[in-house]
Amino acid sequence: MIAQFANRPVLRIAFVHLLSKKRQTLVAMLGVMFGITVFIFQAGLITGLQTFMLDKIVNNSPHVHLYNEPDKNPPSILSKIYHESDQMVVVRNQKQKEIDKKIRNPKGIMDLISKLPGVLGVAPNVATQAIVKAGVKQIPVTISGVEIDKEDALFNLHKDQIAGDLKRLNIISNGIILGKGVADKLGASIDDVITVATTLSTVDMKVVSITSTGITAIDDNRAMVNLRIAQKLMNKDKLYITDINMKLKDVDKADAMSEDLTKLFGLRAQSWKEANANVFSVFKIQNIATYLVITSILIVAGFGIFNILMMMIYEKMTDIAVLKSIGYKNRDIRNIFMVEAVVIGFVGGVLGLMHGWLASYVASKIEVKLAGLVTLDHLTINFDPMFYAAGFAFALCTTALAGYFPALKASKIDPVEIIRGH
Repeated sequence: MIAQFANRPVLRIAFVHLLSKKRQTLVAMLGVMFGITVFIFQAGLITGLQTFMLDKIVNNSPHVHLYNEPDKNPPSILSKIYHESDQMVVVRNQKQKEIDKKIRNPKGIMDLISKLPGVLGVAPNVATQAIVKAGVKQIPVTISGVEIDKEDALFNLHKDQIAGDLKRLNIISNGIILGKGVADKLGASIDDVITVATTLSTVDMKVVSITSTGITAIDDNRAMVNLRIAQKLMNKDKLYITDINMKLKDVDKADAMSEDLTKLFGLRAQSWKEANANVFSVFKIQNIATYLVITSILIVAGFGIFNILMMMIYEKMTDIAVLKSIGYKNRDIRNIFMVEAVVIGFVGGVLGLMHGWLASYVASKIEVKLAGLVTLDHLTINFDPMFYAAGFAFALCTTALAGYFPALKASKIDPVEIIRGH
């Protein structure tokens, strides 16, 4: 079947044209190859980093965070008394009343939430600002009071542990878990004693574990203690809870669950997507920039193919006239140049897929030390087959479109005028 396909006159003529202009054909193929290579490498690199960050965010953040958000602009007492339309109340230098962030009946709320369909788990949390000190070094952190077994079940903390033992938090009453960034800044290691100071109390605590998520914002601020210790740091009773964290079986249902919980309990419910909206906006800009660059490269390659085929047409005017004079139809002439364009796109696309995969593979093996929004030892590359399929399809479509207009022009050439001109 392949032999019959290769013996077709239209195909043989197309291949003769391509091989007679080896340099031009090679340049056109390299243009397509370069575009596809850059597309695969950039798409794999950008989405690989995004997938890594999303995985870390989903695993280390509550899918839904329930808390008591005070009114930012509470009405004054006088405005509640004088509320007629013809009255005006002016209060200067109004002092804001300190609002208690305590969640009322947290145990009942958690019991109810845990029974909802789609809920994987729920855990209480007490959060407060504090200063941690080690010698002369001190840094601000957010102290999180947790029930470590529930917290580990929800967020897989043991996978991020790089030193110590999380479970010691149940044994050592004044134990504390630090993020790697906090531990590095303090110069603290396992079993070191550090000082935790809030506005209400100061306590010496022993480091029982150090974790590293790879996300700088978490590692530079993580400080976990036993739930009861956090309550004591704030001079609160054992029923005092400020936050309820949830994990869902389907993370994409977090927004809908947040809306339902807000209506049900009258508390502020924030989904993981809402909490990380700034990260998603960065992803969106990255994707737009990537696709614009790749599209530009492939369009330039398309123009190169267009110019090469147009040059071939002008150089092969006599050949076209002869072919028409011996019985070739307009459709046959058009097909010859369309075949040439598709062959350029096919070969260039295949070479682009190979070089794109090779560049991605080599990049994924190069050791790098990246620190910023995330910490990476190696570049995370996404080898999604969809990128390769989309890149190859785009190469064929671009080259076919670039070759259509020159092929159409070739099919309309009048052989009589060409022969008379010679």
